[in-house]
Amino acid sequence: MKIKKTAVRLSAIATLLVVSSTQAQWNLGAGGISSDASYRGVDRDNFVIPVVGYEGERLYFRGLELGYRLNQASRRSPHQWAVVVTGAPFRFRPNDSRDPQMRLLDSRSFSAELALDYQFSTPFGVFDARAGHDIRGNGHRLSASYAYPLSPNPRKWQLSPSIGVSYISSGYTDYYYGVSATEAERSGLAEYGSQDAFNPNLRLSGYYRIDERWNLFGAISASRLSSKIANSPMADGRYISTAILAVSYSF
Repeated sequence: MKIKKTAVRLSAIATLLVVSSTQAQWNLGAGGISSDASYRGVDRDNFVIPVVGYEGERLYFRGLELGYRLNQASRRSPHQWAVVVTGAPFRFRPNDSRDPQMRLLDSRSFSAELALDYQFSTPFGVFDARAGHDIRGNGHRLSASYAYPLSPNPRKWQLSPSIGVSYISSGYTDYYYGVSATEAERSGLAEYGSQDAFNPNLRLSGYYRIDERWNLFGAISASRLSSKIANSPMADGRYISTAILAVSYSF
């Protein structure tokens, strides 16, 4: 779901799924994703995805994100801009819910977003800001985060805690948590029109290079839902979470 996407941001997933080395341009592997969108009667959504990564001078493909760097960051210029197309592994499938009313609602499918991304690297961490619009026209999202890499040996391993916040437009939130008049009549749930929302989030991500070819990646993220979302009759709780684990081979 897109709200989740808010919290978890696929760029976060993409950053984890593929960490390229200076020698390797391609990465192939597989990853598992487990997400909880806080839908009534729905357990965690678990699925496996292929991990395909490419790192060029400007163009890159990392798991679920395709990007083009508009410039290259350097010591003299720590600012980097990129245009990205990214997907989010969140969805609502009525038959996954144990709640009989939820099973009568329409499904919500995976989303994709076209965005402009900005990163600013400093000795004190990395600041990231992104402005994106849903390709299907469901709305837009703005996000900002700060991450602090902990590793003294980043070529071998890295662990990066981060904190951020996302603004999601009403179109986004309504698609994933709104209940239309037709759905309300069919299911008996109250009609609900969600509004724009701010969701703070925390994330811990990292990688470990097993050897020169094999790499292990992982991430855990959690977001606190705005009351504009949590008050939906579709929602159950105030938090959503996502966990990712992937392994890849570089060549």
